[in-house]
Formats: sequence, structure tokens, C-alpha cells
Amino acid sequence: MSLRLRPGRRTLGISCLAVTATAAVLGYVLFTGDGTPHATAAKANDVSGRATACLATDSASSTGGDTVTGIWSAMQSAGAQHGTNVQQVIEPAATPEQAAPHLAGLLVQHCDLIVTIGAPFGQATTGIASAAPSVPIIAVDSTLSTAPANVTLLAGPDAPARITERVGGLQRHTVGP
Repeated sequence: MSLRLRPGRRTLGISCLAVTATAAVLGYVLFTGDGTPHATAAKANDVSGRATACLATDSASSTGGDTVTGIWSAMQSAGAQHGTNVQQVIEPAATPEQAAPHLAGLLVQHCDLIVTIGAPFGQATTGIASAAPSVPIIAVDSTLSTAPANVTLLAGPDAPARITERVGGLQRHTVGP
């Protein structure tokens, strides 16, 4: 027994099979994902156990003088000498509201010391200081007159030396889960 379809019905049968196959593939993709690899969420976890000191400043302050260069050099030297990680964030923040999310990001990255330079980041320290009272913050040239207990206000030529002492005094972490 052979199954012979007339030409019109053959086209209809092939079309039905194609629609069914397309629907099956579409259903599979919709219910199981699109098949492309997705990156897993990154966790800030320094398994080296080394403490981290973070510098945050706005782009105007970073190009406006030697303060940022001097402090960053001091942090790098102290980090190398004492086995401390150091990193810097330079963002085009002109207001404390624009700087605050960048400082919050440094808290998420588990910075053990945050150093800010300039008014936008310095003024934003008051908001993050209450969110993380155990994290010491140094605000250089912040234009603040008072600050929370965990924020140290610095200005002037002795700032790099004081920051060097603080970076050098950071303690290693216990590596673990």
C-alpha cells in the first residue's frame, strides 16, 4: 500500500509539518531559554585575603592639580610595601548625588578603606558612612565642616602621609566562605 497525495495536498502536508516543527522549536526556546550562554553574576571576593584601599574622585578633581596624583602614588607605595590591594575610581560626577552610587559600589566591592578627593565624592561620604559605619573613610578636600564618626576629613600637604599610614595599617582578611 502506498501513500500518494495529490500535489495540492502534498504542499499542505509539508506546510503543516513545517509549522509544527517551527512551533516546537519556538516553544522549546521560550520555555528553556534561547541557548546563548549567560554570564553568572560576579561576586567581589578577594580570595587572597589582602585588604583593599579604594580611591574615588571626580574627573575634574583628578585633572585639577597634584592632590590626586600624590595620594594615588602614596596609596600604591603603601599597598606594595604592606601587601594591600589598591584601586581607584575616577568618574565624571559633579554632584554628591552623582558620586553616591560609585561610593556604594566600593562598599559592595568590600573596600576596607575608602579615600575620596574633591567635593562631590567627599560630600557623598555622609550618606554611605551611615550605611557602613565599620568602613573607615577619608575625605580629602571635601568642603565638609563636620562628618560622621567613621569619616576623617583631611586637607593640605600632609594628606598623602596620613593616608599612607592608614593604608599600611589595614589588616589582612581571613580567607574563607
